[in-house]
Amino acid sequence: MKLEFKDFEKMEQIDRQYFPIENIAPAEESYKWYIANPNSCVVVKESDEVIAYINILSLKEEIYNKVKFNKMNESEIVVEDLELRGDKYFNYIYFPVIVIDKQHRNIKTLRNLLNATKEHMQTILIKHKIIEVMADCSTKEGQKITQRILKLKPFMKTSHNSTIHICDGDTFIKNLFT
Repeated sequence: MKLEFKDFEKMEQIDRQYFPIENIAPAEESYKWYIANPNSCVVVKESDEVIAYINILSLKEEIYNKVKFNKMNESEIVVEDLELRGDKYFNYIYFPVIVIDKQHRNIKTLRNLLNATKEHMQTILIKHKIIEVMADCSTKEGQKITQRILKLKPFMKTSHNSTIHICDGDTFIKNLFT
């Protein structure tokens, strides 16, 4: 499914339901991520409108480590920070946001989002080796999904009121598909 800029505007609106503005990547930048790498976003739509989504960013190792060690926030990531080159592509995966519109928060939407993400990850894994995976969780619900379903472990608290979770690539893949 091809996404349009209006989809990213809707995603930004959904983000505002949960996160302070300084922690939200603007729709303009998220759309640039998608144009540079169409694998950077998995969405669930209802009546042609985004109701849930996950960003999957392949970051350059230096940028990945800045986020991991709380020296950089998602809202500061620009398209130039993405790793888009051959063998380094998708070595360091960052899930900056896993979110469901409050009006559509239910187990069916969550299942649809997770199933779409698993399918999406399978296409990525055909060509790329994952070294490490990270997620930044700002809500209790996000932490539950990240810990129980994605099996990432808490790593550190951030200065912007969230918790970084990490996992090595092999363990992440094993957990995702078992």
